[in-house]
Amino acid sequence: MRASRTKHLHDVVVVALETGLRQAEVLGLEWNRIDLSRGVIRLEKTKSGKRREVPMRQRVYEVLAARGGERKGRVWPVGNIRSAFEAAVETAQLDKEFTFHGCRRHFASWFVMQGGSLSALQQLLGHATLAMTMKYAHVGAGHLRDEVAKTERRAAVVFYDSKEKARSATISAPCLVSPLRAVSSDGRAPDF
Repeated sequence: MRASRTKHLHDVVVVALETGLRQAEVLGLEWNRIDLSRGVIRLEKTKSGKRREVPMRQRVYEVLAARGGERKGRVWPVGNIRSAFEAAVETAQLDKEFTFHGCRRHFASWFVMQGGSLSALQQLLGHATLAMTMKYAHVGAGHLRDEVAKTERRAAVVFYDSKEKARSATISAPCLVSPLRAVSSDGRAPDF
């Protein structure tokens, strides 16, 4: 993105990836809607027609604070960045299907995988319904596995070996059922 002839493309993409703003919202940013002292971007013209404030992550603050020139009017020069973005995607050897809107989806998935709540994501993205937010918040199987692991319970289980001798062990679910018969400490078979 830095090698693009569209000099502001890198900064535009960083802001999109770090905020989840729509392309029109990023490109339409005006300095009077950016509050560097509070670290928020105030959006007036949104797809849903509702105003919203989006807190800046540190990287967004750094990009905006470093912008030279007079801080009046639009943050970025007006223009179409589509061809510059597509060229940058090709140069970076990303999937050719990756569009600018993919930055918004990437932010949503990243936000949830880092522990952000779906209701907060809904507000950040400006979605009217949680169902729409769910379409954006895709998480990988590895992340789901890690989330399940956080909820593991430890259980005391008594195992009977082939000589009917009781052995106890503490296990973490999920466990693999071994050739040994497993019963819970109260003598009932566990619900596997």
